[in-house]
Amino acid sequence: MAANRWLGYRRTPAALMPEGWQLKRLREIATFAPGGSLGLTMSDYRAEGFDAYSAEGQNGKVAVAEFDGPAVVVSSIGSLCGKSFLAEGKFTTLANVQVVFPKQGKVDPYFLWNLLNAEAFWPRAQTGQPFIRPSDIKKAWIPLPLPVEQSCMAELFRSVDFLMAKVQAEVAAAQRLKTALMQQLFTRGIPGRHTRFKQTKIGLIPEEWDVMRIQEVLDGPPFNGVSPQSRDKPPGTPILNVSCIYDGKCDPTHVSYVDVDEATFAECRARKGDFYVLRGNGNRNYVATGGYLAVEPNPACIFSDKLIRLRFKPDMIAECFIPMMWQSSAFLRRFQSKAESGSGLWMMSKRDIRREYFARPEKGEQEEIVSLVRAADDNIAGIERQIEA
Repeated sequence: MAANRWLGYRRTPAALMPEGWQLKRLREIATFAPGGSLGLTMSDYRAEGFDAYSAEGQNGKVAVAEFDGPAVVVSSIGSLCGKSFLAEGKFTTLANVQVVFPKQGKVDPYFLWNLLNAEAFWPRAQTGQPFIRPSDIKKAWIPLPLPVEQSCMAELFRSVDFLMAKVQAEVAAAQRLKTALMQQLFTRGIPGRHTRFKQTKIGLIPEEWDVMRIQEVLDGPPFNGVSPQSRDKPPGTPILNVSCIYDGKCDPTHVSYVDVDEATFAECRARKGDFYVLRGNGNRNYVATGGYLAVEPNPACIFSDKLIRLRFKPDMIAECFIPMMWQSSAFLRRFQSKAESGSGLWMMSKRDIRREYFARPEKGEQEEIVSLVRAADDNIAGIERQIEA
C-alpha cells in the first residue's frame, strides 16, 4: 500500500513519521533473550556484584553475570509493565523481563532505550495483571531515523538525563536538609533560641516548652467519616480517601464519588484546615501518617472512614504546626510504634491519637517554626519545578 505523504511526513502502519525514516520490526534490528534463565531471585542479592534487573528495574546486585550490555531490559509484567531499563555493562536478570540486544550498526542503544520507554508504546493484554508477550516485543514497529540522527537524538537524551539526575540529587539533598531541620525544630526549637533543656517522657525539650496530650489541643473530638459504596466518576458526592494523603498533604482532587444524605454530608464535610490521619494500612510505615487540607475543596466533599479528622484550637496551636510536627521522624516513629496489627492491617484508634504526647512551644515560636519548614518546602518545590521543565 502506498504511503500517504503530508508536509514531509508519511503515514505508516504504526505512526506518522518523517520522510527518510524507516519502519522496522524490532526483531530486524535486535536480538532477544528471556530473563531469569539462571533461576536467581531477590534472595540472591548481595552488597556487591553485578547489577540485577527484575520487573521493578535494577534493584540489587548478584555474584554472577548473565549478559554483557549494552541491552534494554523490558519489564513484561506487573505495575511497571512496559518500562525499560538500560544495562550498559555486565548484568543479570530475574524472571518477568525480556532482554533486547540492539544489533551493532542497526540502532543506537540509547536511542532504542528511550524509544521503548515512550508512553503507551507497548500493547498490553487486557487482564487484571498487565503483561507483554515476548512475541509483542519482537514484532513491535520501530520508527528508525538515519544513524547520524539517532546519534544526535541519543546525545540529546543523555544531556537531559544528566541534567535531571543533577536536579534530582539537589531535591534529595534538600529533602535531607528539611528532615534534619524538622528534627531540630520540633525537639530543640529554633536554633540558638534555647539554652536550658529538661528531660521529659518524650525526651529532652526546651525548658520553656510544655508536654501535652493531643486531646488537650483538639477543637472537637477526633472523627472518622463514612464508607458507602464508591465509584470512580460522577454523579455523587466527592469523597476523600487514602489516595488523597501524601507527604503530609491532603489533595482534594484525587476523589471518588458516593451517595449520601444531607445529614451525613453536613457531618462529614471536609473543610480547609482539617488534618486527616490514616487509621489503618498493611504497611506500618504508612499507618498514622497524616495530610493537611490547605484549601477549601471545590466542589465540596466529605471524607471516608479510613481517615480520622482532627481540628485544633486556634488559640493554642498555630496553623499547620501539628501537621508539620506529625511529619517529623521523632513524633511519627514514636506514634507508629503503638500501632496494633490485626487481620493483615496495622491500626491506630482515635483513643491512641487523643492520648499521644507532643512538645508544645508558645504560639509565637510555633509560627516561626512553621515559617522555617515552609521555606524548606518552597526550596524543594522550586527545584522540582526545574525537573518538570
